[in-house]
Amino acid sequence: MTAIVVDMNPTTILQEADALQEILTRYVDSRDGYKQAAETVTDEGLTRTFHHIAERRDRIAGRVAELLHADGRQPDTSGSAEAGVHRWWIRMRDKLSDHDSSTVVEECLRGEKELSRTLHSVAESGNLTADHAPLIADAISEVDLAIRAFELMVDDA
Repeated sequence: MTAIVVDMNPTTILQEADALQEILTRYVDSRDGYKQAAETVTDEGLTRTFHHIAERRDRIAGRVAELLHADGRQPDTSGSAEAGVHRWWIRMRDKLSDHDSSTVVEECLRGEKELSRTLHSVAESGNLTADHAPLIADAISEVDLAIRAFELMVDDA
């Protein structure tokens, strides 16, 4: 389990806002990726799962945006160019694999691992206030659970 380091000095608060923006960007990317994944797969169970994850990611992105706004920052909800390339790659892999759902699941797993790295990095950085640490801890738990579930799906494929 990741230890969440909390600090309250003014420099840390500025660094925390940057860290929260990075998390927001990753959650927007994740939400958009799962929406696309839901449209890509033909398995109804996976479609529902991807829609559910996209909805949860949207709620968490909203909470992070609210934290930034409460701290006097203007949240950027546009996502990253990197994720746009990743979504393009998912579409290409899907077409090249003759619409095999396992390739989409593999790409979702890659995305989850990237989100996990970001969350763990922020949690361990010491750039969080006590008010924000619980949200990050919950996010880490949720993402790590998704990783384990996707790893099982990939192993079974």
